[in-house]
Amino acid sequence: MSGKWNGKGKIAAVSLVAALAVAGCGGGGGTSTAGGSTASAADIDRAAVLRVTASAPTRNLDPYLQTSYGGWGYLTPMFDRLTMVDKDGNLVPGLAESWEFSSDGGYLELKLRDDVSFHDGTKFDAAALAANVQRGKTMAGSTVVAALDDITSVDVVDPTTARLNLTKGSGVELPGLFSTNVGMMVSPKTIEAGTDIRNDPGQSGSGPYTVTNYVPEESLEVTRAQGDYWDPAAGLLGGISFKTMPDATTRLNGMQTAATDISWVSSANEIVQAQSLADRNVLGIDKVKFRNVLGVFMRARDDLAKPEVRQAVAHAIDPEAISALFSGTCTPYRQMYPESSWAADPSYQYPYTFDVDKAKSLVESAGGAKITLTFGAGTNTEKPANVIQSSLAAAGFEAELNPVPNTQNEPGYIAGTFQSMVSNSFSPKVDPAETVNTFVVGPYDFGNGNPEIAALATKAANPTLSQDERAGLYHEIWSKTLAEAMFVPICNQTNATIFSDKVVNADNIPWVDTGIFDLRYVGMTK
Repeated sequence: MSGKWNGKGKIAAVSLVAALAVAGCGGGGGTSTAGGSTASAADIDRAAVLRVTASAPTRNLDPYLQTSYGGWGYLTPMFDRLTMVDKDGNLVPGLAESWEFSSDGGYLELKLRDDVSFHDGTKFDAAALAANVQRGKTMAGSTVVAALDDITSVDVVDPTTARLNLTKGSGVELPGLFSTNVGMMVSPKTIEAGTDIRNDPGQSGSGPYTVTNYVPEESLEVTRAQGDYWDPAAGLLGGISFKTMPDATTRLNGMQTAATDISWVSSANEIVQAQSLADRNVLGIDKVKFRNVLGVFMRARDDLAKPEVRQAVAHAIDPEAISALFSGTCTPYRQMYPESSWAADPSYQYPYTFDVDKAKSLVESAGGAKITLTFGAGTNTEKPANVIQSSLAAAGFEAELNPVPNTQNEPGYIAGTFQSMVSNSFSPKVDPAETVNTFVVGPYDFGNGNPEIAALATKAANPTLSQDERAGLYHEIWSKTLAEAMFVPICNQTNATIFSDKVVNADNIPWVDTGIFDLRYVGMTK
């Protein structure tokens, strides 16, 4: 069969890397640290409570009732997932040790761990997985219905084998989706009882921690669950105390006053300040590039219906000038997928490099051009929008700005209200099929209705193809999509983890490159 992913060797590697980090032999990848980010196993304080401040709130604790990905990081302490991602965004095993699509694409078969139980004592097995899929597809208010739509039924082959029957030729993105809240497993006992776990999950998870106190949108307290956890590299803390704190300056002050152990900042001013504090060993810092790409989104309407006008927009923008606005913390990047992803094309060359004269020539050949740049007022896209407006004006455009409330920016663009938009909302998903469905042939239409791109997208989403075969097709999709100049990628902004000198494995936190966090491998020293 093709489309196979055997994760047994890889999960061992993940555990070994994390264990070595705890033992002081691994880690690294951080920009700088205060007091080091690794420690010996003997130095780990298993009773320590990690104090965390984060910008995004947690509105409820039911995995299948999440309305945004900002709440996922609060759920991973309690709920294990079928698959996970590592700190570089690569898919790795979780409760599923391996997965394989059938040769005809008719089903996805998952081999499950046999050593996991929920906190209420119920065994995790294929029947538990089936119960969760049914819950996600049928529960009132479920936000994962669309994600599970390709699954027509689940066969329990044996306790450690679940076969997800699919609408034929679909479902290739499911392994990636299972690394999100879609793959978080709830105890069948909780499901059968119909228990509302929004504010109190009780013993319904199988993760390394359980909830002790929760105030929606304000705070969450968890403590390490009783018994041995299946992943020895995770659950190193006695507990975690989360507090929602939207203001980045307040979060940074909390680090300086030792009221916080770990937090994150992403604006240029706070990152520069945090780096200065790290240079003086006041705190540690680990900087990563966001997967999100800041760029200009365009619709093929009015003057932007002309390819040469869209190309002129692309040529007029200087990524280095935008990066300078962020004190160098927005790294120029002209692709759609991060370098670490198998879907990225290392040989790709963006066709519309910064060239004002070329932009002017294209505008003149089009007989002039007008563009209105919409952006979220008061967000970190406001300054880039102003610089882009000036750059476009210098290239001969009649360029106007259209600031709107941030809550209206994205929905308005998707609805077709706005001609163009400066945004950092383009976020490559774990599996490129999901990215293509959303941004290329979906509501954002970066592919501009190009039938060649649509045909390639259908072909690349075939679950029977190998990863290498799919990668080649996606390279073609990215090239043809960016050639349409409906999306102009500019740069990746930076997210910085800031932490005290007692924190261990701060440079091994998945999801930081998406602006959230998975703290399963974080510990503290005595």
